[in-house]
Amino acid sequence: MMLGTEAETIVAVLLGGDVAVPYAPIGSYIFTFGITLFLAGALEELGWRGFLQPRLQQRFSALRASVVIGVVWGLWHVPMILTGTGDFTVFWEYMLNVIAMSVILGWLYNNTEGALPVMMIAHASHNMPRIGDAARDVPAMFDILSGDAVFYLLCASIIALYAGSRTLTRNGTLPAVPGQLREHIPEQEEPAD
Repeated sequence: MMLGTEAETIVAVLLGGDVAVPYAPIGSYIFTFGITLFLAGALEELGWRGFLQPRLQQRFSALRASVVIGVVWGLWHVPMILTGTGDFTVFWEYMLNVIAMSVILGWLYNNTEGALPVMMIAHASHNMPRIGDAARDVPAMFDILSGDAVFYLLCASIIALYAGSRTLTRNGTLPAVPGQLREHIPEQEEPAD
């Protein structure tokens, strides 16, 4: 997720452009990550991936479930957008970004057997401020769509093509739904001789 956040900076460096790296003590960055992890990553991911993802996947494909969660997730932030709280871009780009990230996180959730701590860390990583800032010499494409949106859309597309839309996994399995017991199917006994 941090690669997405830094996508424009990485492209600028690869093209030989100037990049500014503001000084920030590592302690403040770690503190910000901790706060973000527990306020955004933990609380939101309990709902998005911990509750909604496995339940929606029982009725719809994992890709469709992830897109629906992305829409709900984006709309969840409308009050923050309207009050100017947070660092949001143009609404349509923000929604596109969140939906693509939701597909990536849905894939990650399914491929880690529903490991919520992984989702929480990935979510918090995306919410961190950028480390570098491309001063100039960034492709004009980034005037239309931000680097992180381009990166996440590319990743989400590759994931859907590679893993398949049904489960977003190569092995075709989904993690168990938390809180639901799996049906116990008794093993058949061997016939007596």
